Amino acid sequence: MKHVFKIIVLVSLLLSCKQEPTVTQVVSNTTVTNKEKLSDYLNELEKSGFSGSVLVAQKGKILLEKGYGYSNRENKIKSTSETVFDIGSITKQFTGAAILRLEMQGKLSVEDKLSKYISNIPVDKKDITLHQLLTHSSGFQSGIGDDYERISTQEFIEEAFKRKLLFEPGTKFTYSNVGYSFLGIIIEKVSGMSYEEYLMKHLWKPSGMDQTGYKKPSFKDIAVGYRKNKHWGKPTDKKWDVDGPYWHLKANGGVLSTTQDMYKWHRALLGDKILNATAKSKYYSKHIEEGEGAGSYYGYGWAIFPTPRNTELIAHNGGNGIFFADMWRYLDEDITIIMMTNAVQRKFENIASQVAGILLKPDFNPIVSEQSKGTIIGEMADQLVDEFMKTMNQNDQNAWKSFIDNRMTPTFKNSFSIEKHIAMFKQLHEDLKGGKIVQIMVKENEVILGVETNNEVEQILFDVIPNAKGKLRIEGIR
Repeated sequence: MKHVFKIIVLVSLLLSCKQEPTVTQVVSNTTVTNKEKLSDYLNELEKSGFSGSVLVAQKGKILLEKGYGYSNRENKIKSTSETVFDIGSITKQFTGAAILRLEMQGKLSVEDKLSKYISNIPVDKKDITLHQLLTHSSGFQSGIGDDYERISTQEFIEEAFKRKLLFEPGTKFTYSNVGYSFLGIIIEKVSGMSYEEYLMKHLWKPSGMDQTGYKKPSFKDIAVGYRKNKHWGKPTDKKWDVDGPYWHLKANGGVLSTTQDMYKWHRALLGDKILNATAKSKYYSKHIEEGEGAGSYYGYGWAIFPTPRNTELIAHNGGNGIFFADMWRYLDEDITIIMMTNAVQRKFENIASQVAGILLKPDFNPIVSEQSKGTIIGEMADQLVDEFMKTMNQNDQNAWKSFIDNRMTPTFKNSFSIEKHIAMFKQLHEDLKGGKIVQIMVKENEVILGVETNNEVEQILFDVIPNAKGKLRIEGIR
């Protein structure tokens, strides 16, 4: 599952919620208005091309549960709350829960070393712990192959072991799909079951989820994916092994589910049927900051964010450029927001934050989209890329702030604190400094940049719109 930079993935709360109305006031006085606002906002999104499913609940009651657009455009099949989508890296919360479930069963410990379960491990990796795999602090790279590339378990292990670690295990945070695939391998070794079989028996069935998995469920309606309005197909049409995706994707992403099933999962986690109190304290703990100064933390398959109301947002999302899903849980305030789409656009990735604004700030008005002011041409992309790389080669926060001011759309800029933007730019600086540009491509409202660093190519995707002066403004970075 492709990593989406954290700067556009999850936020502690959108900018307009800096004022702090009490939850009681919001619930008791504005519930009906909220339902109307939610309905109006999502209906407008549907008119602008949104297709998917959204579920919003507050205080144990579902405020909205509806499908929008088509799950299959060619056959005119409408999306519903029962439509099945690829939920991407939200899969990681299932992997984290499965590891904790095995720990509850006395079959492993999160403090165990990787070397306990996998033989012939290189010296630099022999002390990596399951905890470090769970918290993206192992030093493994984000990915080592394409989502649908055929690879055996042993080939995956050997390929990952060949790669040099990005840092000494336990010292930093770098989002790693590889680490979560290793956790999936361990789940299979310890349980004696396939990854999907173990999750089906110990997580999904006890939660009442019958439309979640890779291949085992009898899926009712799997959405067809679309990229830039072009048919991509269903995830199940792609190259999969007999028991689901190969290890580049399995256990780190690609699980199929519905908004209904994910709400059942949320409800099950509130009790102790799946995880006991001790396990949940590890599940949601702020184990490691998601980059220096990020202000957000990673648990075991969840990101945790502070809110201005001294509460916490526990959330995660995932996507592959076609499908995108987002799940936000304000456990203290009992708000749950789940959205899924089969035709991702930048403006649809903000749905959860816009819904949160509707629920948490009475005078909030959601933004459907920003209007493009012209056609993107190659020279615009060249100018953006040149300015970006010059900025990334400088370890200068003032230069980064200037780029943020001049090149980001107001919505994107204001969706996150300046500290979070700076933390992301610091990571980009470390990843890209001294790199050589080997690719610049323009696809509709997307600029794709390839930068060669240490004999590998890092790919950066900018969602962009041109302003009235013909200058590209960034509305998302992947």
